[in-house]
Amino acid sequence: MNHPTATWLAMSTDPARRPEFRPRWAAHTVWILLAILVFAPTIYWLWQRWTMDIWHNVHGMFIPFVAAYFIYKVLRSDPIVDVEQSAWGFLFLILGLGMIVLDSAIRTQLLSAFGMVVCLPGLSLLLLGSRRTRALAFVWVLCFFMLPIPAAFVEGLLLLLRRITAVGAEHVIALFVPVAREDTMLFLPAANLSINDGCSGFSVLYASVTLALVLAYFNSSWPRRVLTLTVAFPIAMACNALRCALLGLLVERWGGRIMDTVLHPMSGMLTFAAAAALVTYVGTAGTRRPAT
Repeated sequence: MNHPTATWLAMSTDPARRPEFRPRWAAHTVWILLAILVFAPTIYWLWQRWTMDIWHNVHGMFIPFVAAYFIYKVLRSDPIVDVEQSAWGFLFLILGLGMIVLDSAIRTQLLSAFGMVVCLPGLSLLLLGSRRTRALAFVWVLCFFMLPIPAAFVEGLLLLLRRITAVGAEHVIALFVPVAREDTMLFLPAANLSINDGCSGFSVLYASVTLALVLAYFNSSWPRRVLTLTVAFPIAMACNALRCALLGLLVERWGGRIMDTVLHPMSGMLTFAAAAALVTYVGTAGTRRPAT
């Protein structure tokens, strides 16, 4: 593995000890089953949010698989067999479970989800020990990016993104038909287009930043890391502005009923795919070594 976790493990362990890591999962079955039982309602709520529609936190459903891959790679590369446990895990568990208990009274669901993520490093400390938990620190931070962000927390950002999208869409539409803009409203000859919160591009931006973090973590070049994180914002906004411009032209040609067809959600899926492809290209271009 050519990334910071592998380097950290190589420096913090004895190179002479190379047996494969085989944790005693049978001894921890109770912990795992209890965690599944406690977290099941929260996981179900998160799944509902991820699959609500394309405009919400759809990228969150992929993060558990990415986290599982990281954990597998780190544990497989760990040369120390002995199971290490740390009682500091109870501190995270008490804090996270406290959030879940509190949320059972106020019923925000989001607090329970936040508490579940807080519990994860606690379980890691109890099952894997402090050394492996530190090696997996990026995984526990990444898990926070699968949580939905309430619109009330990013209201100002949403308005800014709506305006950026409106300006970008205006310039693209103006290449084909006359258009006027008033704040986040676009006025075309035969139709009007409103850039609302769902069309602001926040979901695309959230997913692009998350992907950029993963790619930057894997990349060993600091300039490439900075570049990958930097381009996530303009790429996401450019793709979203193009989507809104295309929808505006379609509405101009065929009327507002086009927004009730499959083209509307499909445009969102294509926007996610395009932004992900561009961010991935920037994050990986030039990193592969030529075959010898």
